[in-house]
Amino acid sequence: MKQTPNFLTCPSVPSLPPADGENFDIKQDSKSKIQNSKNGNRDSEFGDRDSVAQPRLQTPEPRTPNPEPRSKKRSWIKWIVILVLLATAFFLLMPAIALGRAAMSAYEAKQALMVLQADLKAGNYAAAASQAKVAQTAVESISSALQGVGFFRDTPFIGTQVRSLQDVAAVGSSTLDSVHDLLNVAAALSDAVESGTQAIEDVGVQVASNRGWNDLTKNEKRNLLGTLQDSLPKIRLARDKIDMALAMWTAIPQDRMLPFMATALRPLSENLPIIRRAMDQSVPLLETLIPLAGYPTSKQYLVVLQNSDEMRPAGGFIGSIASVTIDAGQLDDFRFYDVYNIDNPVSGVWKEVPPEPLAKNLGVSAWFMRDANWSPDFVESASKVLDFYVRENALQNKDENPDGVIALEPGFFKELLHLIGPIQIRGKTYDEHTFMDFLEYDVEIGFLQQGISLEDRKAIMGELGAELLKKVQSMPRSDWPKLLNLLTAALREKQVMVYSKDADLQAALDNRGWSGRAKATTCDFMWVADANLAALKTDGKMVKSVNYELDARDVQNPTAKVTLNYQNTVTKVDWRYTRYRSYTRVYVPDGSQLISSQGAMQGDLLQTGGKFVPGKVDVMKELGKTVYGAFWAIEPGKVGSLTFTYALPPSVSDCLAQNNYQLDWPKQPGADSTEINVKVLMPSIVKSANPSEPESKWGDAVYESQADLREDRAFSAKY
Repeated sequence: MKQTPNFLTCPSVPSLPPADGENFDIKQDSKSKIQNSKNGNRDSEFGDRDSVAQPRLQTPEPRTPNPEPRSKKRSWIKWIVILVLLATAFFLLMPAIALGRAAMSAYEAKQALMVLQADLKAGNYAAAASQAKVAQTAVESISSALQGVGFFRDTPFIGTQVRSLQDVAAVGSSTLDSVHDLLNVAAALSDAVESGTQAIEDVGVQVASNRGWNDLTKNEKRNLLGTLQDSLPKIRLARDKIDMALAMWTAIPQDRMLPFMATALRPLSENLPIIRRAMDQSVPLLETLIPLAGYPTSKQYLVVLQNSDEMRPAGGFIGSIASVTIDAGQLDDFRFYDVYNIDNPVSGVWKEVPPEPLAKNLGVSAWFMRDANWSPDFVESASKVLDFYVRENALQNKDENPDGVIALEPGFFKELLHLIGPIQIRGKTYDEHTFMDFLEYDVEIGFLQQGISLEDRKAIMGELGAELLKKVQSMPRSDWPKLLNLLTAALREKQVMVYSKDADLQAALDNRGWSGRAKATTCDFMWVADANLAALKTDGKMVKSVNYELDARDVQNPTAKVTLNYQNTVTKVDWRYTRYRSYTRVYVPDGSQLISSQGAMQGDLLQTGGKFVPGKVDVMKELGKTVYGAFWAIEPGKVGSLTFTYALPPSVSDCLAQNNYQLDWPKQPGADSTEINVKVLMPSIVKSANPSEPESKWGDAVYESQADLREDRAFSAKY
């Protein structure tokens, strides 16, 4: 039987043994064939010597597989490769496009910010605001474009960069939104100034830098005040926008801002707090001064001059007054009076009953206008002064009905003279240093030497007032901001206080703390009010300090101790200075319980034969507070102390239980040089405090602070 070849084990062509004497090398043979093909047909022309010497055996043609399956396989591979390449291109192209879009948007943002910076430098805030919006849109496009990177956002390296860029873009968008608001505010302020200037020019008012208030006609003053009044809503809106924008700016992490953006906005961010402080002063001044200046309707004011060298609860003793009528910033009437020329003519018929300490320590049976500022709450005292003024004048058949009261302390005149310079009156030069000395001498002693009657002894004060007004109204416009700054400080320090019968105006004054109204009790409270009773001008020679100590280690039973340490530096008794005599009241949180007191006196040593005779402590309720009052006196060259120890009410315990303590300490008007010292023993270590302690005192459970009473003070601590 013929055997069929196995193609898996046998070659298709049988192997032949090599010829004798020859080494047959298949590889060499193949190589020769390749070489022959390279040599062209030379072997064909001259014949193959090997084939002649050794004839080849003819072998059958090998079988070849069907080529169709291999072609299909190659076709599929080609399409797979194409699809892979297309997919790769797709996945790479989309991120590339996204990054390209982001780069273009970043370039647009940069260009817009460059234009913004140029607009800012030129003061074109509206155009700068428009560029801020363009830059914001471009920055937002960066974040939007980066969404197109797809799954690359989740890869370790590329994804980190993409997410970081998106975070920066988000911060940039928020920043530019704030910048847009800021620039709109700047544009609004610029527009308000331009419109105000235009309104002034429309009525023919040219307030050059060297022109003063006196240089304006009454009609010009009215139009100027009207323009300011009309601009107030815009200015208030601008102030509110600045508040919001400043808060947003502060909240932005500065280290995450794009460098070119931070560079472009740095000038604005540095100036913004300065602008805010300026508006903080100017807006409330305009809100109050415009109506006070008699616009749109004229006003009449009772001006009281309170001498803090002779302290009374709401300021100094009222020795002189003036009646002033003002219409659109122009004084139409100015009348000056010695207060005794108001009180004395009605002394026989005036029956107002005085407070008991006044009656006892002054020996008076009636309560006159000169003593009417008995409450440390100036609003309450001013309304009483105004009531007495109207009724006392009515008894003299005079029809007077002022719209409010303006109180002025000596500190205001000293600062004013420092600003405007000295003035000359009756051959004397009155400056910030000599003003009170000369004035008190002239009205107490000098008038006698000059042969001036008792009723006319204070006429010089009217001359001083007229000269001061003349110099103030002659100040050039370039100095008006200095005057407004002085007035703002005087209002804050209670050297100037205002009371108005107009409820809206009074509310504005109260909100700004310019009316001297008593503060509400938030947590703990301390307010000392001295009343000089027959001690001449001795307050001007007193060195006063007040120590407040609170033991709050037991939160449920806090106890406080306030000690007044006063030194009378008078070396001899004369027409101006003598022993110190005061009825002093201390206002503490309502519900406080007095434990003990030291230093109260029945009278001064002259009255009690040189012996210290203890006096009683009056416990009262006034102005929503518990009040401890006592009389005490200090001889010339001596030091005296008055102490009250008391338990604080549950309201303070509730405050302490929240690990938060606050002490409000208002200033008594006129008490410019009083020193106050606070020491609080806390239940645990103090974490933070305002005002802060020196670093050397950190880390314990005691809070200590020291301050003067130039203005109202507040102390707080958390533990």
